[in-house]
Amino acid sequence: MRKRTYTFLFFLQLPLFILAQPKPDSLNTARNASYMTEKERDMVYEINRVRSNGRSYLPYIEPMLQEARKKLETDGKGGRNYSLSTTIYSDHKKVDTTWHWVNEEEVHALETLVEDLKKLPRLSILIPDQGIYKAASKHAADQRAHQWTLGHTGSDGSDPWTRICKFSPSMSFGNENIAGNSMIVTARDIVIQLLVDSGIPGYGHRYNLLDPSWTHVACKGERSRGSGIFSGNMDWWIQNFGHKKEKQHY
Repeated sequence: MRKRTYTFLFFLQLPLFILAQPKPDSLNTARNASYMTEKERDMVYEINRVRSNGRSYLPYIEPMLQEARKKLETDGKGGRNYSLSTTIYSDHKKVDTTWHWVNEEEVHALETLVEDLKKLPRLSILIPDQGIYKAASKHAADQRAHQWTLGHTGSDGSDPWTRICKFSPSMSFGNENIAGNSMIVTARDIVIQLLVDSGIPGYGHRYNLLDPSWTHVACKGERSRGSGIFSGNMDWWIQNFGHKKEKQHY
């Protein structure tokens, strides 16, 4: 029985303001992808940066860990919260609820991320793909029409890998990250948010970003305006990843 697991990340947090750095062409693969906005192209660069050199992100993560440890020490474990994980099987869908203490979980998430970044090997540099971008854009439009309440399943019942392979037939598989933030944030802020992935069982967004099998990527972002908890004044992002089919040799 084949299964696919995905989770949904929704944070209300302050942005991380970090000075911009020059973008080497080897990592800035989306620089000429005119179908993406500048901020979307920046996100492709940030994804490639952490994939190429995990330690380059430690100057952002380690201060966050220090602050989280201080908060845990002074304020205790924090309030109790939960997250939902959805597992899709071939014949049914299962939703699991996982409870955690907010401050305690933040420290654990950051500690494991520091460990992961320190030992991360150099991963494949991802190439932008217009078909994958169309898949992300389709789901963004669908989400917009439903006040961003759909998660990863489209209103037509489609899952991320089906949408990705439909719009980019050269892909054999794909997956998706979704993140929301109430502040106007940079592409790097969102990548950091997904890497930390505090409260998400198994840190699925983090390991989606750091999956060595991906070859292609596209990112879609937009600012929603409204009054609802999901639709009101939020920065929303969809990251779609794909693995290109291997060439057949006869």
